[in-house]
This record gives sequence, structure tokens and C-alpha cells, in this order.
Amino acid sequence: MTDATAATTTVPAVPARDRTTWAELFFDLVLAFGVGQVAHPVAVHPSWPVLGECLLVLVPLWWAWVDVVMAMNAVLETNLQRVFLLLTALAVYGMAVAAPLALADREAALLYSGSYLALRLLIGEAIRKECALYTIHPYRAGLAFALVLFACATVPAPWREVCWAFAVVAEIAAPVVLSGHLRQLAFGVNHLPERFGLFVMIALGENVFAVGAGAATGSLAPAELTALVLAFLVGCALWWLYFHLVASAVAHALRTHPTPSVVVRDVLSYGHLVLVVGLLLVSVGATRTVRSPLHTPDALSAALLPSGAALFMLAFCYTRRRMFGAASATRFYCGLALLALALPVWRLPGVATLAVTTVLLLLVNAVEHWLISSGRQVPLILRNRAFGTA
Repeated sequence: MTDATAATTTVPAVPARDRTTWAELFFDLVLAFGVGQVAHPVAVHPSWPVLGECLLVLVPLWWAWVDVVMAMNAVLETNLQRVFLLLTALAVYGMAVAAPLALADREAALLYSGSYLALRLLIGEAIRKECALYTIHPYRAGLAFALVLFACATVPAPWREVCWAFAVVAEIAAPVVLSGHLRQLAFGVNHLPERFGLFVMIALGENVFAVGAGAATGSLAPAELTALVLAFLVGCALWWLYFHLVASAVAHALRTHPTPSVVVRDVLSYGHLVLVVGLLLVSVGATRTVRSPLHTPDALSAALLPSGAALFMLAFCYTRRRMFGAASATRFYCGLALLALALPVWRLPGVATLAVTTVLLLLVNAVEHWLISSGRQVPLILRNRAFGTA
């Protein structure tokens, strides 16, 4: 049976929430701190091992946030649910505090994994009574991964990293294996796009906070001010790329896609994780560039900004293809151009890389605006003949 067939024969277990609550916004405030904590080590010591470690602590934070969103999407708001949500915020706070040293320090590893285990237990309890069908397998899987992280927290390095890596990879794969259970939920066509859009806003905010804070503590000479303006324009361009078209497209896809669970799994859960990773790379790259705009950085540091922007652009191609069966040519070719830019940038001053990245992002926005405002269609590529199936 295909996902499309199942979607027409399965009755959602619970109604969906339609709007974000104030308690959820407070939870996002704590999450913003966590995102900044994850990005900080890469900004200070950019290297492939540090980047891998940051992704390793980001994924559980992201997946826990996704499950909190799904839990709040599937239950009616009560005072008890608000208390549960505030307690989950406390658990995320513990994860965020420990994140920078979670793989290097035993106490930090225990705090991070213990907070994650508590968060998983809270999520399960919050949805156990009102959404029992959802808790059968996905909840147990998430709890199992949290138990593995906690059990391995005291294992000496580098075996701790190895054990955590296996658990995190398994957690990433779990939604594909257990995706059938998503069909038992109703999905709020306003609530879910709003929640995931807010996470994108948090990641964009990290670019504003980190770049601005770095500039405030350093030199404000013309080169630094130019880089600061360019970094802000990059943030504006990325914001426009997402919120001008994508946010409304996700809501439309949830209403019209033959299998809404595919949109939740592939576009929201997986696709937005890639978007957030891209934004964090942009934030780290822009922060380092603004601090030393005329400096020619090493290969990895130089590639962070264009590579992150490319990842952000190409993730749009994947999500649009999963929602509507084809990718936008403008974003696909812009993503390829940014990847090409990432190859020789170690020979250029940081501000030059930042300037070219800014121009490319503004250009694709301008082209799309011209196409849409003039009544033309944005050209499409990578058409999916099997559109509508998982």
C-alpha cells in the first residue's frame, strides 16, 4: 500500500492545533540559546572534528524540538500541558549549557545526555494520554536513543563520540523506518509551518546576534563596517528566500499533498534540519569574516559561508521537489554557483567572499521577484515522476 492510499483510509487520532502558543514561544527562546551554544565552538576553533562534534550535539537538540512541536500539535492546551512544556524548556536549557563541552568533558556529557533523557521522558508523558497511538513506536525509539547517550556519557573519549555517533545516526534514520505512525496524526496546516518557520528565524537570529556581538567587541574601521553591512544583507536575503515563498508553500503542501506525512517527515523534519545547518555555517563564516575582513582565512574557515549558503539553497530544491514534484532552477543553479565559490575562496580576503555570496543571494531574490511580478513562472528542474509516494 502506498502512502497516498493509506492517507485516504486512515482517520487521524487527534485534532491538530492551529496556532503557536505563548508557552511554545518561551520554549523557543530557550532553544535560541541552545543554537548559539552549538555554533560557538566552530566559530572559535573551526576544524572538521569540531564541526562534526557540533553536528553531533545539534541533531538530538533538533529532534527533541521536532517531537515537542509534534506533541503540542497533537494535544489540547491546558495548564498541565503548559507545565510540561516549561519543564521541557528546562531540559533543553541543560542541554544547551552542556553542548559546547558535551563530547570533551565527562560532567558536561552527563548533563547533556541526562537532560536529553529527561526531555524524552517528559515528551512521552505529555502525549501519553491524549495521543497514545503516536507514542507506541516513535516515542520508544527516541527514549532508546536518549538512554544510549546517557549510558555512554562516562565512556572515555574517543569511544564516547563513536557511541554517540551511532545513536545519532540511528535517530536520524528512525522517522523513515517509523513513518507509518505519522499517518495517525492530524497536521495543523498553520501550526506546523509557523513552528518550523520560527526555528528558521532562530537560526537567522544567530547570524544577527553572533555577527553583531563580534563586531561590537572589535575594530569598527571601514573594512569591518563594510563586512558588517554585507553580513546583514546576507541575513536579509536568506530571510526573504524562506519567508517570501517557502513558509506559505509548506502550508499549501500540507493542505493539498496526497500524503501530508511525507511533508512532515521529508520537508519539515529532514529538510529543515539541513536548512538550519546551512544557516549555522553561514553564521559562523560571517562572524569570522566580520572580525578580520581583509584576512585570507584557511580553507575550511573560508568555505563555511558559501558552503552554508549553498546548503541552504539546495535544501530548498529538495523540499520543493518533495512537496510539488520539481525543484526551482533559480535556486538550484545559485546553490551550484555558491559551491563553486567555496573551492577557491581560501585565496581571497574574507570580505571578497562575503561580497560575492551577498550578490548571488540578492540576485536570485531579484530574478524570482521579477519572474513572479511579471506573471512568468519560475523555471523548474529535477522533476519527480513518482511524486506523491514516500
